[in-house]
Amino acid sequence: MADVSFSAHITVDEETDIDGLPILSATVTPDDESSGLPLPAGPTGPAGPTGSPRTTFLKMGEIANAGARPAGLTAEDRGKWWHRLDTNGMDVWTGTTWIHSPGAVGAQGPTAPATTITPTTMHNPALTTPAVRFTGEAPALNLAVTAPAGLPGPEGPPGDSGSISTATDFDQEIGPARRGTFAWSRGARKWKAQPAPNGFGVWSWYASDFNAGVTADADRLVVGTFALPAMPFAYRPMAWGDLGLYSELNNTTFAEIRVRIGSETGPMVAAGAGIRSIAGNNYTTAFTPAVGDSTTKPISPTSTLASVPAYTPADLLVLVERVGQSAIDIGFTSTGAALTVWAQPIG
Repeated sequence: MADVSFSAHITVDEETDIDGLPILSATVTPDDESSGLPLPAGPTGPAGPTGSPRTTFLKMGEIANAGARPAGLTAEDRGKWWHRLDTNGMDVWTGTTWIHSPGAVGAQGPTAPATTITPTTMHNPALTTPAVRFTGEAPALNLAVTAPAGLPGPEGPPGDSGSISTATDFDQEIGPARRGTFAWSRGARKWKAQPAPNGFGVWSWYASDFNAGVTADADRLVVGTFALPAMPFAYRPMAWGDLGLYSELNNTTFAEIRVRIGSETGPMVAAGAGIRSIAGNNYTTAFTPAVGDSTTKPISPTSTLASVPAYTPADLLVLVERVGQSAIDIGFTSTGAALTVWAQPIG
């Protein structure tokens, strides 16, 4: 609205405050012909609160005629209507007056089928807010109710100590071993006992544990047979030691050391060639791990070549074998002989 100009009488009064400063007060008195003019509109006020939703029409019942309309209705009753029987119409209260619509009410329809609700409840400890949802087509409805977790209860008493080996996520196919480890198996998704990561043992033998020294025209001499216990894992024997070797004076035949599993022709796990003496004397020769036959063979950490299966006892044979032509003596002496063995897990 634009500014409004009108004639008026202005009276200005002056007063003094407690500090001695003047205070002016103006009083505006419009003329008689201007007193009825409208004042300009002020600024728009803030939006009011959202009202509660209401139905457009709300049937309240039946009345015989206009004289039976209820009295005392207010704006809060807006939208209420009554079936008026004399005209088979609607009498609707608008909040301030009545509106009549004759013939607006049709014939009574058939009774609808009863609604059925099938409830299901889901408890989810991860949720903290309850939820309700209807699904399906009427009259058969499904009601899904989500029940969240409640408040945490008090801490219970300590439970009894249990055995790891009886737990549902423990692999009992392999039993524990001395100095073994307890680890998670990603493949089986279970905890399981693992063999000692740096091998198992040691076992050792010395001098008198070996056979007495001998010299003979033979392709192979058994220096000693040594028993290894059954282990709860597959392993490869890792053997080190010393032995005095003899080879007859000859420049084409030599005596070498072999350590084999199970028999005189079993897989080799250690070997020692020494200086290949042909002087006809005993020379102390060291032997170390070597897998193969006459030559060393490459292996991988999971190879089963020259290994002992789990839960299987085994014998290690220390041999002196002839390399070269026959009819030449080879031999050994057990004086100072030694053998040390580790079980190196594989797989």
